[in-house]
Amino acid sequence: MVDCIQFDTSSVHEQLKFQLSGSALGRELLSIFSLKNLTTVYQPIIDLNKQKVFGFEALTRGPENSPLYRPLHLFHVAEEHDCLFEMDWLARQIAIEKYHDFGNKELLFVNVTVNALMQSSHRRSMTLECLKSLGIDVSQVVIEITELQPVEDFELFVKSISYYREMGFKVAIDDLGGGYNGLRIWSEVKPDFVKIDKHFISNLASDRDKQRFIETICALAKGLKTKIIAEGVEDEATLKVLEKFGVDYVQGYLFKRPQSVPDINLEYKWSKSRFEALSREETAACLLKESPCVLPDVAVSDVTELFLKESCMDYLPVVNEDNEVVGMIWRRELMDLLAHRYGRDLHQRKPVNKVMDTAPIVIDVYTPLVELSRIVTDYEGGHRGDVFIITENAHYRGCGRFVDLLRVMTDLKVQSAQYANPLSGLPGNVPIQNSLKAFMQSDAEFMVIYADLDHFKPFNDHYSFEKGDDVIRLLSEILQKHVKNGKDFVGHIGGDDFMIISSRVKKYQQLCEAVLQEFRDGVLPFYDERDRQRGGIVSKDRDDQESFFPIMSLSLGVLIVAPGAFSHQQMLTSYATKAKKLAKSQGGNTFAVIHSDTISA
Repeated sequence: MVDCIQFDTSSVHEQLKFQLSGSALGRELLSIFSLKNLTTVYQPIIDLNKQKVFGFEALTRGPENSPLYRPLHLFHVAEEHDCLFEMDWLARQIAIEKYHDFGNKELLFVNVTVNALMQSSHRRSMTLECLKSLGIDVSQVVIEITELQPVEDFELFVKSISYYREMGFKVAIDDLGGGYNGLRIWSEVKPDFVKIDKHFISNLASDRDKQRFIETICALAKGLKTKIIAEGVEDEATLKVLEKFGVDYVQGYLFKRPQSVPDINLEYKWSKSRFEALSREETAACLLKESPCVLPDVAVSDVTELFLKESCMDYLPVVNEDNEVVGMIWRRELMDLLAHRYGRDLHQRKPVNKVMDTAPIVIDVYTPLVELSRIVTDYEGGHRGDVFIITENAHYRGCGRFVDLLRVMTDLKVQSAQYANPLSGLPGNVPIQNSLKAFMQSDAEFMVIYADLDHFKPFNDHYSFEKGDDVIRLLSEILQKHVKNGKDFVGHIGGDDFMIISSRVKKYQQLCEAVLQEFRDGVLPFYDERDRQRGGIVSKDRDDQESFFPIMSLSLGVLIVAPGAFSHQQMLTSYATKAKKLAKSQGGNTFAVIHSDTISA
């Protein structure tokens, strides 16, 4: 039996029996249809901003120990036997029914092949009817378009996808860069999600060309208001590159292999965030205001009465019994809905989850204000009100207002300007000390990189202070380029001394080598041709004697700090200084490392 919803199962089975019985593979297909003998496994898709499961992709497997076990072969053989649509639908139906049995609330991504959409036997509304029969909201399902062959009738294809969207489905394009018409489909279908082909994710950390591709795709996606999903993430190095470029979601073996039961518990654990150690004034906690909420099954009429009674109430978060946010009711939208002809009669008996905004801005209470400001600015759901919802460990805490965020950010910018170095614009000594304190309180390993120029004073004396200032700005730009906004800190101690503070301890070698290489190349144009040829300049030393000084180099002292290794910042900075001096003693354009656990008490 292929479909319990719209197929005339007896006639379909007879048709398939006649159609498939002539070959061994055909009989294998017939057995699959007769017994519904497909297996669905689910792989989580992770929201990088929230660091938790956002959805699951349903992946189909044929019968074990069968030549049709592998999905690509299964669907190719089904197409060769003129039953691709039936196989495509059976796989989808089983995936949805099983997911419903598990009771997960995350999005479900179900694959639909382009070829199946173009089949003359394709029947509309079957997926929607299946969802309705199970009581699943259409907004929970994402139709993921997979290309097995080129699209021949593009106009028909776009119409088919548009029909899904009109029914309320979200749409994703699979394997961008690996299919036949990826960019054209993107431009014409305007999907909600685009999945980058695994080819571009493999060895991403060491492949500059692939990194440029990802960076370009992310910029394009932002302009087209599309969310990016990176598939095939198998190691932390790749994850860090994707985080750097602002990829929205990831999927891969690093987090979890496909499982028969959709499980939100991930195998990969992010290191404890230093954000939890930031002061209340630096995170969304300073904007938190307690706000009443309602359950999803509360009647629209009850919420309407509450709004009428409380004239100052403009919104109501909708929270389930587990205290998890599921949506928001906006006063203006609800009143407009009820004001329409027959609006009250049509909607007042419905539960609020049928009329709520299902995609309000939801952020964690520990989110830094800088990151929160970016989220609000980049939010593409359309601001229906002037508030966002604040959670802690995914549980509802209250709300915050955009206007308060703007005020606090303005105050912080003014305060930051007071302590900023006027030459580089980077935070000065007071913010550096505050950041060190926050990292020390985070109870997590971190590193301090002390950067200092070699032979800077002779260059200043020989070429002028103006050129010296330009070199300082160059180093500032290089350091800022190689740190991660919102998670790393870079400050300007003064003169030619800078400091990076970061939790990305495992990446210290990669970071140092990248900074040193870029500075080595970037500083050469500051010397004239003659000095470049001879490798340095002749200038006066500290004893006012003429000496030869090599072209400027950079020394990086790296201090790896274990949790609780230092009781106060002064001791920490003294060892960071020792690491810097050790690097300078090695001749420049190098780095030296000191581990706090090797320091004797």
